Amino acid sequence: MNQKQLHVVFGAGQVGSLLANRLVEAGHRVRVVRRKAQTSQHANLEFVQADVYDRDAAMRAATGAAVVYQCTNAPYHAWPTQLPPLYRHIAAAAQAAGARLVVLDNLYMVGKTSAPFTETVAEQPCSKKGQIRKDLADELRAMHARGDLRVVFGRASDFFGPGVDQGAIQHPRSMAQLLGGKTVDLLGNADQAHRWRYVPAVAAGLQARGEPPEPDGALFHLPVLPPQTARQQLQALANALDVPLNVRVMPRWLLRSIGLMSPTMREFDEMLYQFEAPMVMVDTKIRTQLGLLPTPMAAQMTATAAWIRQNAGK
Repeated sequence: MNQKQLHVVFGAGQVGSLLANRLVEAGHRVRVVRRKAQTSQHANLEFVQADVYDRDAAMRAATGAAVVYQCTNAPYHAWPTQLPPLYRHIAAAAQAAGARLVVLDNLYMVGKTSAPFTETVAEQPCSKKGQIRKDLADELRAMHARGDLRVVFGRASDFFGPGVDQGAIQHPRSMAQLLGGKTVDLLGNADQAHRWRYVPAVAAGLQARGEPPEPDGALFHLPVLPPQTARQQLQALANALDVPLNVRVMPRWLLRSIGLMSPTMREFDEMLYQFEAPMVMVDTKIRTQLGLLPTPMAAQMTATAAWIRQNAGK
């Protein structure tokens, strides 16, 4: 793909911002679409302020794009009403531009699993959020099958790393507890094997899906290290921060009580199954077909600890 073609990133959050920087470093022209205005100091990077819930605004923002990246999200509790228009308007924008659409997706549509799974696993959502994700992915896949849209999917879950402030185990409260030598509160089973997604590797995987000309229509699990329990993951981070670690699991009744006051926390309850039983995805496909490997654990922890130290209390 010609490096002078335009790549448009919808969403400037913890993945979209890293992806935009990677694309610029690779020599592409990049446009980032976000709600708030922002200026750029780089000749190949521009920011466009747009409300993607406005279909026409989304289409204007993607004008001239060769590749469009869907890295936006909606508030957890507002998914039923707000996530569908985000998906549909960005898909319409990519379609109008004749661009490939690269979608950052998650694992909610997979549902409960009992063994490591690949991209061919049956999609059997067991939550309303999982059903929403599956329905929207089905819409995009149907557009691709009709020849209306060129789309690829990159799946990841449970973000971790520099810039992450809303992760399952890496969020402001837990990081403040860790740095302060206090007991860190966790949800689910602290000793259940899980796979944690390093956000720079997520951005690298999406970039790889946007750059080659083929194949469209494919689903890839983005690069990830072998499973770690939440306790092991936090212990590695505590070691990098040179602080002690103590953890406790928040009882489900307490989560539900907090949910009475917090719409966002209320939505976590139906997703706890992901942290109470194995949720281990296999990334062999992207390793063998695209040659992408996850970042080594030591490098992940060093970079994450440095970012946490730098941003503590902000």
